[in-house]
Amino acid sequence: MTTSVHYAIVGSGNVGTALARLFARAGVPVGIANTRGPESLSPLTDSLGDTVRALPLPEALASDVIFMAIPFAAIQELGSNLPDWTGKIVVDTTNAHFSSGSEEVLQGRLSTAYAAEYLPGAEVVKAFNQLPANTLAAELEPGIGRRVIFVASDSEKASERIAALVDELGLAAVQLGRIDEGGRLIQVPNALVLRNLVERPLH
Repeated sequence: MTTSVHYAIVGSGNVGTALARLFARAGVPVGIANTRGPESLSPLTDSLGDTVRALPLPEALASDVIFMAIPFAAIQELGSNLPDWTGKIVVDTTNAHFSSGSEEVLQGRLSTAYAAEYLPGAEVVKAFNQLPANTLAAELEPGIGRRVIFVASDSEKASERIAALVDELGLAAVQLGRIDEGGRLIQVPNALVLRNLVERPLH
């Protein structure tokens, strides 16, 4: 195996675990890392099979698509791990609304715009944040349809790439356009948050 993986999840809390379950269910290889080291992830990765691999944080950050599944307050620390994030897509799954003091930190900015300041050069995508983690990871009954995931980015190319991944994971992507437009709708507590929508098959 090479020293990096195509996709990596940084964070092993509720959201990171939910994402790992989605990747495992779809059979899409992914790495997962946290600040405690790969050994702490063994119970999770052992339960999910070979497609989900525990990685040291530096190896996860060598990936070109990184899911930021960490508390909002930890964004600055994560960003400090790399001086330049150019060439990477970072999927921001955080929700600042639940972080103490976030209003003072943001000062009216969107949380993803704030995150981008600490990820210089990265193409940042807002996605996988509008649903509770247990709902995100829940498997739908066959025939019901595909759960909708909203995707927003100032980079059309990055948005399309993550939308394609959403499809590969067995979900349905709805692209909302720019962060400051459609992305605003999936920042808690705005209009599309907690909307558990399903794309039903056409008959």
